[in-house]
Amino acid sequence: MKRKNLISSIVMAGAILATSVALAPAASADPTASICGSGYHTVYGPKWVYSYYNVYAGDVYIAYNSSNGYNCAYLNLGSSTTKGSLGWQHSIQIKSANGRSSSPDGGYFNSYAGPVYVYSPSDCVAAVGYITDPKANDKRYDTLWQACS
Repeated sequence: MKRKNLISSIVMAGAILATSVALAPAASADPTASICGSGYHTVYGPKWVYSYYNVYAGDVYIAYNSSNGYNCAYLNLGSSTTKGSLGWQHSIQIKSANGRSSSPDGGYFNSYAGPVYVYSPSDCVAAVGYITDPKANDKRYDTLWQACS
């Protein structure tokens, strides 16, 4: 009888583990060079961002190009269910500790928001933006200062 209970417990634990793994967002490949351009390499990310109701919305990346001093930021929607075609809006902006910032890029995106750029060769940068669901509930995200040299 004890052996049967042990096997049942092991099976139950395996089922719980499999369920929790299935609910985590899948890791996506780093598409920085194809989005920001050649010469950019990721200095921060991926940072998972979530909607107002804690629905996974995508990954924020910050990249840097040492040959021109520009930072790039984008929100990769990847396999997110928060696509623009389903009524979701996304925005992203990059700001520098030196006071410079990009214009925000926002809209109904299906692949990614951005890229946005700021010249900041030696200052910290942060990516900020909003995820807006079809019912107009906003959730702000902020990477805080990153890539500080």
